[in-house]
Amino acid sequence: MARRRATETTSGAEARWPIPDNWTWMHASQFARIVGGSTPPHASDPANYDESGVPWVTPADLSGYKKSTILRGRRCLAPHLVRRDSILPPGSVLISSRAPIGYCVVSKNEIATNQGFRSLVIKAGINPFYIRYYILNSREYLEDHANGTTFKEISGSNVADLAFPIPPTEVQDRIVSRIDALFAEIDEGEAALARAREGLETYRRSLLKAAVTGELTAAWRAAHPARESGAQLLARILADRRAAWRADPTHKGKTYKEPAAPDTAGLPELPEGWVWASVEMVGDVHLGRQRTPAFHFGEHMRPYLRVANVMEGYLDLTDVKEMNFSPSEFKIYSLKYGDVLLNEGQSPELLGRPSIYREEIDGCCFQNTLIRFRATRHVSPEYAEIVFIHYMKSRRFIRESRITTNLAHLSHGRFAPMEFPLPPLEEQREIVSCLQEATQTLDSSEANGQASTLRQSILAAAFRGDLAR
Repeated sequence: MARRRATETTSGAEARWPIPDNWTWMHASQFARIVGGSTPPHASDPANYDESGVPWVTPADLSGYKKSTILRGRRCLAPHLVRRDSILPPGSVLISSRAPIGYCVVSKNEIATNQGFRSLVIKAGINPFYIRYYILNSREYLEDHANGTTFKEISGSNVADLAFPIPPTEVQDRIVSRIDALFAEIDEGEAALARAREGLETYRRSLLKAAVTGELTAAWRAAHPARESGAQLLARILADRRAAWRADPTHKGKTYKEPAAPDTAGLPELPEGWVWASVEMVGDVHLGRQRTPAFHFGEHMRPYLRVANVMEGYLDLTDVKEMNFSPSEFKIYSLKYGDVLLNEGQSPELLGRPSIYREEIDGCCFQNTLIRFRATRHVSPEYAEIVFIHYMKSRRFIRESRITTNLAHLSHGRFAPMEFPLPPLEEQREIVSCLQEATQTLDSSEANGQASTLRQSILAAAFRGDLAR
C-alpha cells in the first residue's frame, strides 16, 4: 500500500509519520467537540452528590482502571449542579488532562467529569475506541503539549490541535478488532503466567521445606551414607569454635561463652547425619552499626548496606550510601565474601529477607537494620541462605519478632538461638545444587515488562497502518 510522506497532509494537521494514501492526518477539532469538566463549589459537601443524579468521573476513578468503557465513577452529581452542555453522550472519549495526563475511556452512557478531563464528543464516522487506543499510544505526545510548573495540564485548545491519523471508518473498525484480539491474547498469557507464578511460588515453598528437612536429598543420602552422626558433627563444630576463640589474641583474658543450644521441643526428627543446632552455634551473628548524623562525614567514609539493598537472594546496589567507619569500627562492621545479610526490620511477610554478600563492593560495611550471619567452615553460606528464606516464607521469623508501627523486628537476641537444621557439608552443597536446578524460571518482572512492550509495539504498528490489512 502506498504511503503519504510524513511531511504531506491535506487537512492542515501536522503529519507525525508516514501513513497509507487513503488515511489523513486530522486535528481533534476536525472530528470531535472538546468538552471540559467541572467540580461543584465546596466539593466535600455531601449535598453535592446524589445517587439518582448524573454519573461523575474524576481521574482518581481511573487509577488502576483497566476496562475500555465506563458507566460511572464513585459518585454522581446532584442534578441541579450539572450543566447540560457538560454532559457527555454515550461513545464520548474521556481523556484525563492532569494528574496524570492520558487516562482514557469511552462512556457507555451519559456522563459528566470533573475539571481534570478534556473529553471528545465524536462525530459520525469515527470509532471512539480507535481514538482511545491512539491516546493510549500517545501519552508522551499529550504531555509534550501540556503546560504548567507545579503540575502539567493539557488545555482544551491544545487537545483540539492534536494530530490523529484517521483511516476510513471500516479500516478503523478493523484495526480496533485486531488490537482487541491481540490484547486479549496478551491478557490470557499474563493470566496464565500469573497462575504459573502462583503455582511456582507454592512449589518453591514446598521445595524449601523439603530442602531443610532432608526430603529433597533422600535419594542422594542413601547413595552417600553419613560418615559421622549429627551429634558428632555438632561436637566437632563446637570444638572448632572454642579453638578459634582461644587463638584470637583479642580474646585474651576473656571468658568463652558457649553458644545457646536450640529448643528442640516439638521439632521434627532429622535424617541420619543431621543435627539440630542453633544459628549462633554454626555462625557468628552480629547487628550492624547504627546510623546517626555524626557519621555522615569523616575521614573514613565507606559504603554500607541497609534494608533497601538486601533483596531475596540478591543485592540491589543501585543506591548505596556512605557513612564514616573508623579503622576499629571497620574491623567489626566490614563484610566478607559469603556473609549472609538479613533484614532486621521489615514488613512482617518480608522479615528476615536474606542475601549473600559476594564482595560486590570493596570495603563495604552494614547498618543496624541488618543482621550479619558469618558461617563457620562447616556451613555453606548458600545453604544458610536457603534455611533463612524458608524461615521467611514459612513465617518462622515472625514468631520470633516484635511488631511496631506495621514493621516487624527480628532482634539479634531472638535470631541467634533459633534452631538450625544442619546436614553434613557435602549434603548442604547437594541441597544447594538441587534447589537451584529445580527453581530455574523466567523472572516475573521481565515477563511483565515484555507484555507492556508488546502492547506498545502493537499500538505503534496499528497507527502506522500495519494492522489495517
